[in-house]
Amino acid sequence: MYSAVELKELTIKPKINDISLEVLREFYEIFLHPFIYTYTIAQEDRVKTVALRFNTWNFCHLLGVETIAKRTVKYSELHNYRGEDGWNNVKNGTLDIRHLKNLNKKKFLSVKAKYVYFYLIPSLLETPLAVNYDKSKVMPPTNIDCELLFYSTYDNAVIHLGLEKEDEEEFYFPRTFFVEKLNKPEDKDIYIDNQEKIVVSKENRIIML
Repeated sequence: MYSAVELKELTIKPKINDISLEVLREFYEIFLHPFIYTYTIAQEDRVKTVALRFNTWNFCHLLGVETIAKRTVKYSELHNYRGEDGWNNVKNGTLDIRHLKNLNKKKFLSVKAKYVYFYLIPSLLETPLAVNYDKSKVMPPTNIDCELLFYSTYDNAVIHLGLEKEDEEEFYFPRTFFVEKLNKPEDKDIYIDNQEKIVVSKENRIIML
């Protein structure tokens, strides 16, 4: 089983049995949560600055934990699988991969790639490609929605981090994280194809005070 630090140093993706939900939480706590990332986005004749932060309440959502629990646990218990409660339940050992598999193995397998590729998020944040994302341009139709979509290709997969502006806040937050497998060289990523490409440059990574 890898530690969070070992996970950060990997050059090939881990096997699902070599990681745990708690290790991914520690990874997030060490390498993502403490920082504010700032980017300059150039789009036609306009330039804007985006500041991104990773809150603890985003963690479970990025890994699809609530999605696995939906329709399996009572609605009144869903809070245990999302937000701060979900974060704390991973930290105290109540939530782990075995528990999620037992809840809904089929749904867990459908989001397993999130867990395996999660370690690449810090690398993605260093040199992201990006589009202005419009879900109405995705075919077949999708529920995945965000304002900006950062992405990068690793081997035969594209990892995506969707960003959204917090209500009445200056910061963006990670709304979605997902992986699209490309089985053939000619395969197109439906989430990037037909979208408006933008140029993103990372300016800074500072520790939140």
